[in-house]
Amino acid sequence: MKIGTMNALPLRCSIEENPFIREFDSKLNAIKIELTKARRGFFRELAARNLLTFDDYKAQRSTVRAISNADFSNRASVVISNAVAHKIGIRKNHKKLPGQSQGDLFEELVCSFIDKTFCALGHLRPGHWNVQRITARDESAISLFDQYRHLADLARFCSENRELASALGNDYAISPDVVISRSPETDDCINGINSFLSGDLAARTPLRQAVNPHPILHACISCKFTFRSDRAQNARSEALNLIRNRKGRVPHLVIVTAECLPSRLASVALGTGDIDCVYHIALPELIESVDKDEFPDAYEMLQTIVGGRRLRDLTDLPLDLAV
Repeated sequence: MKIGTMNALPLRCSIEENPFIREFDSKLNAIKIELTKARRGFFRELAARNLLTFDDYKAQRSTVRAISNADFSNRASVVISNAVAHKIGIRKNHKKLPGQSQGDLFEELVCSFIDKTFCALGHLRPGHWNVQRITARDESAISLFDQYRHLADLARFCSENRELASALGNDYAISPDVVISRSPETDDCINGINSFLSGDLAARTPLRQAVNPHPILHACISCKFTFRSDRAQNARSEALNLIRNRKGRVPHLVIVTAECLPSRLASVALGTGDIDCVYHIALPELIESVDKDEFPDAYEMLQTIVGGRRLRDLTDLPLDLAV
């Protein structure tokens, strides 16, 4: 049975002669233009909001000039991070923001970038989408979504029973940074011009608004401005909790970071089973900034995680989320 019809075109039809290819090509060009504008705007906001700025730091007996996402006590981190900052046009001088302020602001800017870019791809991924930053740091936030609404009951039971709380620990307490959710569709929307739904069939699918009033979690985006040894694994642990505690499909689980030291990126990017992929805010510039002769180990590590499809650029993320 044919589920759609299309006028047949000659197999040798050129791109210029094929209206479908022309239309798709124009959409790709539009996406590229929007991505370019969004990327430049993202970088401008990093500087304008004083998140990515230069300052002088005292390291041992000398003073080091470093960008705010660099570890000023690590020479490779300073050299590579400074080079990336210059390549994306960062020149501003300002005192480094406190750690908590950095994290909050980075989440806000990543959320805004994803909202502008992913929501522009409605022709690739139709639906009613919502991109939002989660500020509540408890299980109440994640339990708003269909796959995890049972966690609210679990949290209530644990609060009433210490033995149960002791046995379960806090694996169910999940607090993502940025999420993308899809609203359930009405039956009229699902039916369209046809009568797809009939009788008592499809009575338990969460996509139907008549069955499920809760939004469906599509993606969880963990935002880490930098990686430090004591924080690098938090995102992976949270991803595993999201996988284990769900009832339904697994959402996209990704990390966005401005960390520039390849060894620290590898500490999270290497391996599979938890995180889909790690996304860097300026991957092309990072690749250009790691000198093979000056930092051979860093160069090899970066080639490994990029070549192994574990590290991508932030501009890849909206399209990956449309899959």
